[in-house]
Amino acid sequence: MLLFPRLPSMVRWMGFLAKKGGILAPSDSSIKVPLSVRELSEHSPSLMETTVPRAAKSSLNAIFRISDLCKVISVGAPPVSLKPKSNKPKDPAFSEEAAILLKLLDSISSLKLAYVQLQQAHIPYDPNKINSSDKLITSQLESLSKLENLYKEKLIDKPKSQTSVSLKIKEHEKLLVVLQSIVQDKESEIERLRLAIHKLERENSELNENVKKNPSCGRRLNVVNRELTPNLFAEVVSFASRSLHDFTKPLISLMQVSGWDLDSAVRCMYTGTVFHERSHKKYAFEAYLSRVMLSGVQEEFISIHHFDLVMGILDPFEVLISNPNSDFSIFCREKYLDAIPKEMEDSFFGNLDHRAFLMSGGHPRTPFYKAFVKMAKWVWALKVMSLTFIPKAEIFYVREMDWFNNDFMESVVAELTPKREQMSKVGFTVMPGFKIGENVIRCRVYLSKS
Repeated sequence: MLLFPRLPSMVRWMGFLAKKGGILAPSDSSIKVPLSVRELSEHSPSLMETTVPRAAKSSLNAIFRISDLCKVISVGAPPVSLKPKSNKPKDPAFSEEAAILLKLLDSISSLKLAYVQLQQAHIPYDPNKINSSDKLITSQLESLSKLENLYKEKLIDKPKSQTSVSLKIKEHEKLLVVLQSIVQDKESEIERLRLAIHKLERENSELNENVKKNPSCGRRLNVVNRELTPNLFAEVVSFASRSLHDFTKPLISLMQVSGWDLDSAVRCMYTGTVFHERSHKKYAFEAYLSRVMLSGVQEEFISIHHFDLVMGILDPFEVLISNPNSDFSIFCREKYLDAIPKEMEDSFFGNLDHRAFLMSGGHPRTPFYKAFVKMAKWVWALKVMSLTFIPKAEIFYVREMDWFNNDFMESVVAELTPKREQMSKVGFTVMPGFKIGENVIRCRVYLSKS
């Protein structure tokens, strides 16, 4: 709200209007008009008397002109409604604002009247009336100032209902910030899992391409109702070695996703081996898996009676469901608990549900355990066949840092196979070898970098 300037400076403002040809300007523009009441009183009465007749006409015009300036205009007055008045209670805040508005209109009307009186006091010139009009205008301006301050206070002092609503809004805003933080964490976790899935899909695609390039990888070996010969045993050894190699890939992927330090794990298993390439460290985990799966098996868990049943079904998991207490079922249960320690399973799945289910006599229907059973099928068949030969098949490993011998060993990396005149040392045995009488099935080893 723009208020009038404080008086007695109002008189100076009137003098300014007089200079511009306003309400006090005589017809002779050469006469200097006083700027204040004191200056007006210092002029001679004769000057004032000579200017009265001509200024009287100007004063009437001035009064009407100032009256037009101070005129209160009613803007947007609503039309008179003939509808009955509503009995709804009025808003207290609205009533207070209406009261302030009425006081404002009254003060403006009083200010208009005081301003007219101030003009009338100049014609004829009366210092007392000018002084009283000056005080009256000052009083009305102070009233307007008070109304302005009162209205500002009413805006600041909001009703309690609005305060409670604002508090609820702040609480919900804080809750929104917390929820947004949770959503961001979930999105980060989803992105991490998406990357892991993408990596597994890429590895599966590579496996499919390898199968297409090497058709023998995807062929099936029928061992049902066949004579158990050393040649058939050699084929089973090849299939068991490939199944161990295939299961090692998802095992390593889960270890990477779970935050395992693969380099440290390899150093703990084989401290003296120097790898030619970093990707060759996967053979260390394959060697660990084959050693666990082929060692420490009690003969009472290996029986030829269920051999044709297990090897004749494409999905060996069906045998576990139909006969959970068979030799093959016991073998899978015991070997899973040995090959996958508690710490590893907990890091993979965030729980030990697989172990608990197996120890209670069941077999979990999870993709990971089903992949393990497919691998265990060929290892179990290898153990069964090794015990049926007379004499029994003997298993052998090559010690670390022994010299490579092509008669009993083959390199898992074909490019690293040494020539006759070259000497290489064995880092570790990936797949053990077997000896059946005079027949020798070579073991697969990784050659250390010299």
